[in-house]
Parts: sequence; structure tokens; C-alpha cells
Amino acid sequence: MRPANGETVYNTIHSQAMVQYMWRYTLHIQATQIPASIAFDEELDFGLLARAVNLEIARNDCLRLRIFRDGVKIRQFFLNEYRLDRIRYKEFRSKEEQEAYFDRDASAKLRVFAGETFRVIFFKSYNGKCGVYLNVSHMMMDFVAVFIFFRDLMQVYDSLKNGTPMPRPLAKYEDTVRNEQDDPALEERLAREGKILNDWVAMDGAPVFGMLNGTKTLERQRRLLHRKDLKIPFVYLPVNDATHLVKLHLTREESERIDAFLRENGVSPEWLFQLGLRLCLSKINRQPDDLLFWVLCPRRKTVAEKRMGGTLASPMPWRQKLPDDLSFRDALQALGETQAFLFRHSDAPFTAIRAGELKQFRITLLQSANSVMFSYLPLDEKTFDGRKYEFSGYNFGHYVMPLYTIVTRDAQRGEYVISYIHRLWLTTDGEVRAFHDGVVRAILAGIESPEKTLGAIMEEI
Repeated sequence: MRPANGETVYNTIHSQAMVQYMWRYTLHIQATQIPASIAFDEELDFGLLARAVNLEIARNDCLRLRIFRDGVKIRQFFLNEYRLDRIRYKEFRSKEEQEAYFDRDASAKLRVFAGETFRVIFFKSYNGKCGVYLNVSHMMMDFVAVFIFFRDLMQVYDSLKNGTPMPRPLAKYEDTVRNEQDDPALEERLAREGKILNDWVAMDGAPVFGMLNGTKTLERQRRLLHRKDLKIPFVYLPVNDATHLVKLHLTREESERIDAFLRENGVSPEWLFQLGLRLCLSKINRQPDDLLFWVLCPRRKTVAEKRMGGTLASPMPWRQKLPDDLSFRDALQALGETQAFLFRHSDAPFTAIRAGELKQFRITLLQSANSVMFSYLPLDEKTFDGRKYEFSGYNFGHYVMPLYTIVTRDAQRGEYVISYIHRLWLTTDGEVRAFHDGVVRAILAGIESPEKTLGAIMEEI
């Protein structure tokens, strides 16, 4: 879809370049879609909600963003006006029917170059809840923008329903896109940030590669390629990108124990769950103390950016050395210090960091020194102004990384949830479940005895 009414054309910005980069590693554009739904414990007026969606499209300009190919480049523009004349509606009789339906849509390609950048579906759940499903291209939204969409949409709906003033306007994503066009000073600053991060990641040489099923993949490739010295396997094979989603809940009692520890110690849930993942990954990979994760950074620092749609997030290289003799408490502190460092330099483009990884560790485009993408989404009962809600994510069918872990909170049941999106040619559902059990055991052992060393905890799990 090309501009036809004199719209301003822009180059893509660095956070969008990350999405384009992911397209190199998959034959399926679905790998960069974000499918999610919000269901509420109330009867919604779907006619009124349809009006709210069109008002939201007018308020939230990333919903009017369109991309097109201009030779070898991808460029973009913002439609002045756009509306949905019809929104699909679906009623479900069972949980299985509902999940299967949305999983099918989640893995159905958005035709982004033909102008289909998102899909909205209204639904009545099998348990009587009413909700909204959104499947949107990552070129237009990141996870934060998805929640901004849902939250602002419901505030607009309430304004229509109650006859009250509209919520305050959202900031414009177009302003960010415009400000990042051909700015030599910005590019110079980003180059400095990229060098700082690349030097930091490469400070101790290549990190140890580890997967949730141990060294199976690495050993298999050593045999097939006759390369006993291979340290980093080939995991980015575009033809083997099919994924499965395994969503696992911690119990209410486990979640309450974690919450009590977080309150008493002033610790971020992000550090705690990441430490659990790292400990279990280290345990099943012969206990390396040096692992590299990609961690999705929201990159929203200003008030305007926190009230803006669009894609601003990008992965950051969270390399962490955690010696066996470090206590669980001190390991959490170390993760917090690393996070502060990363956020100070979080404007560094993903593409620059990835290029540095390839050069410094002398690996190919099909290799990576890490196997995990990690995200923590801070959802709670206040996210939708006190409304009782149920958030669900879906399997988009194809992904680039071997493993994407997303930690969220079930706002109604009070339980933490870890979603594991894994590439099927590398790992099985059974291996994911076994890995999850180890992650939970590591976390619970640590919060029970935070002065215990990481080595001792890994001996127990």
C-alpha cells in the first residue's frame, strides 16, 4: 500500500529496523506479529465498542501507519483517516474452542504491505466474559503499545457510555518517527551507545551458549558438521521456525510467597524470574556462570513516550556473570545493577549490537551467542482502572529465537504465569515443562534462603 493523498513518507526508525532484521530469519512474517486479548467480567455494548475502536484509530496514530517497499528499502507513512466499517464478532462454547480459534488467527499472516496492519475481533468468552482480541504487526506496535491500545480503548468506551469527556489525547508516534529522520547528531550518539554495549558484551570473550534441553543441539551439530570445536550452534534456520506456546502457572501459594519476598526485599519481579531462568539454564548446561539473554527493553523514558503507541522497544544484550559462590540475594542485586547500566544505554540500536556480536565472536548470521529472549509485563489489578480482566497471549506460529519467555500476572487468580514460545525443531513441550519445574524450584529455594549460594541452589534443583 503506497501513499496516495500526499502523505509524508518516512524511513523506518531503529526500533522498526529490529523487526525488519527478524524477517531475515524466517519465511513467515507472522514471527513479528503480536496477538493478544483482554476479556472483562462485564457485559459490553459491542456497538458502542465499535464506535470506540474507530475513535481510537483517530487518537492512536500507529493504527494509521502503513508500510511499503520502495526498491530494496521499506518506508512508511501515516494515513490521515481510517476506519473499520465492520468488526468480526465471535462467541465461544469452550476454552479449547476459544484458544484454537485465536491461535489460528494469531498464526494467519497480516498482509502488512497490502495495508492490513492489524485485526480486531470482539468476542464473548466460554465463561461469559466479553473481550477484545488484537493481532497487530510489530512494525506498528510493541507490547507496551498493545496495552496502551487496550487501556485507552476502554477509557474511550467509558466516555461514550457515560457521556463524559474523552480521556486526554495520546502522544503521536509520528513525532518520534519524524524526529529520527536523517539526524547526524542522533546517529553519532547512537553509534557511541552501540560501542559501549558492544565493548561490554565482548569484555570476557564469547559467553557460554545454553539451551533449555542442555547441550543436545550443540553436540548434534558438532557431529553433523564434524566440528568438535563448535561452541555456538546454528539456531537461526529460516525454514525451521515453527513454534509452540506452553503457558504454565505458578500456584497461588507460590505466587504469594514470591510477592512477600519482593515486598520485604524491594526486589523487582523481573530480576527474580530472570535469575530463576538463568540458574536452571546453567544447571542443565554444566553450570556455566556466564550467560547472555536478549531482554526486551521498552525504551519509554518520557511522559509522552509512556502515552504513545508505536514500536519503541528493542532487545538489549543482558550478559550476566553469576559465580557459584555468589549468594541468591547478591545475585539479584547484580542483576539490578546490570539493568540500570543497560537502561542508561538502551537507545543503542539492536542492529548495531547484533553486528558487533557477529564480528566480535566470529560467528555467522545463522548463529547467536544466546538462546533466550525474555520479557516481563508488569500487569496487576490496577492496569484497567480496577476492572476485573483476563489477559491472554497466543502462539503466533513462527519465531526467530529458540526460546521466548514472557512473565505476566493473572490479575484475577493472583498467580504468576510464564509463557514459553519455543521452536519445535529444537525443543519439545516435555523439555519446556521440565525446564519450568526447575525454574520454579530455583526461585522458591532462593527466596526461602536468600543467603544460600547459587552453587548450592543448583545442587538442589
